Amino acid sequence: MPEKNLHDRAEEIFESAIKLTADSFELAGLHQEIQQCYQRLHEPMRVAVMGKIKAGKSSLMNALLGESVVATGVEELTFNVNWFKYGEIPSLVVHFKSDRPPETKTLEELELLTRRREENQAFLVEIEYIEVLYPNPILKTFNLIDTPGLDSAFSEDSRNTLDFLQLSPEDLTKVTQKEALKADAILYLFSQSIATSDQGVLEEFIGQKLENSTPINSIGVLTKVDNYWPDKLDPLDTGQAIAQRLLSEHSQLRNLLYTIFPVSGLLGWGAKTLSPEDFATLEQLAALPMEEFESLTKSAKRFNKEYSDRANIPASINRKQLLSKLGLYGICQGWELIQRGIKNQDELKDKLLEFSGLPKLQDLVVSHFGNRAFLIKLNNSLKKILVACSQSQQKNRSEKDAKILQQIAIMFEELEVKEHSFKELQVLRDYYDSKLNFNQNEVKQLLEVTGEYGTYYGYRLGLDDTASIPEMLNIAEERINYWYKKAEDIMRINRQTIKAARIMARSYERILYHLKEAYKHLW
Repeated sequence: MPEKNLHDRAEEIFESAIKLTADSFELAGLHQEIQQCYQRLHEPMRVAVMGKIKAGKSSLMNALLGESVVATGVEELTFNVNWFKYGEIPSLVVHFKSDRPPETKTLEELELLTRRREENQAFLVEIEYIEVLYPNPILKTFNLIDTPGLDSAFSEDSRNTLDFLQLSPEDLTKVTQKEALKADAILYLFSQSIATSDQGVLEEFIGQKLENSTPINSIGVLTKVDNYWPDKLDPLDTGQAIAQRLLSEHSQLRNLLYTIFPVSGLLGWGAKTLSPEDFATLEQLAALPMEEFESLTKSAKRFNKEYSDRANIPASINRKQLLSKLGLYGICQGWELIQRGIKNQDELKDKLLEFSGLPKLQDLVVSHFGNRAFLIKLNNSLKKILVACSQSQQKNRSEKDAKILQQIAIMFEELEVKEHSFKELQVLRDYYDSKLNFNQNEVKQLLEVTGEYGTYYGYRLGLDDTASIPEMLNIAEERINYWYKKAEDIMRINRQTIKAARIMARSYERILYHLKEAYKHLW
């Protein structure tokens, strides 16, 4: 009989635990916890976007979704949690802090309430979070949680809004922290560089209070790298260099984040939403003499200026729209691309997207989070259930309930202990904590075999999707021999590395077993 996969084993254990606790009044709380955890396994992965105020969260959300994010432009709602989920019909559901039942609204209705905010203060103050249902493909894989932001300095307008909503900077920090705890993974945003205070925030909110956050499920994003331009001709390269320097100089960050990735969220969003009118404006700008274009783009103020006497310059309203989407950096890149001969709107969008760094970030999110989504969610669920069992066991229980608690704890503990994927996860944690004596090639194999670059067996063996089964079988056997040999090198490597090497060998043995089974059916 073929070996059951992790999904099937987890399903059986959860269903058994739900049945065992269904008829016990005293275990109703545990029953509900298990049901909620079980439901979470079948939902998209929750990714929280968090960072300080003005770190570029809204621009990045727009860029990831590829369109203007619903409700983000409303000032009173930027200090609430916006939870984006997939829905065939666009709609907003407003959830309240009190027992008031949720209300479905359109964006237009919320904007009207906000514009007449003095009349609707009681409604706006009561909002806890807004659930945005939207037919966007990325939301089938991930729920995106847009958090209000961590404690930071505020403009006078923002301070007035906070006062109106009866919120403090500390309130925003607490809400952001609470939402991050609900998430399976975190995108932590920094604008341009990480100051000492930012590092302190990371250590406090991710390292200590968010104990489930590790480099396995946390990625740093260096936003607004276009601000390095024009001093630096290639903002992405500059951002990459800064990210690498930060990771090398601050060892604590290595224990908190998988990596720090540079992007221009504004340019990414602008490229994805570039309209025919925007493209026409860029073409008009490209027709200007270089000296005139350079003069026009010296500052945002000059670019937006009215030029009623200059027929060759695009209308001010079109330039303002273009500036809001691309920024001066994106406009200059678009101008140069058209100068080089690009005359197709789609080709220009693709090039601008590439300059933003967004496609690579999306690939990273899918590979690093998405390929481990079920494992990460299951790992979080096991921890919650075992804690709930432990707390319930400390109370006086009937003999029947005590046996049920013991049985449930054993089932979930055995799943955690026996399941090889959790052992691989521990090897990854040990690697990120710098506890393993792995060289560069061994680290590459660790990331490959644990699914960093895809779950197809060829990818896990460092091959592409054209690899034949015999080729994969040979590589798997070579890797098994290599890692068992490394595990025997007890004089030069520590205990954790020996254990990790054995787990790596076992990973390749499992791949070899499944490849042989496939080979039998094909030949």
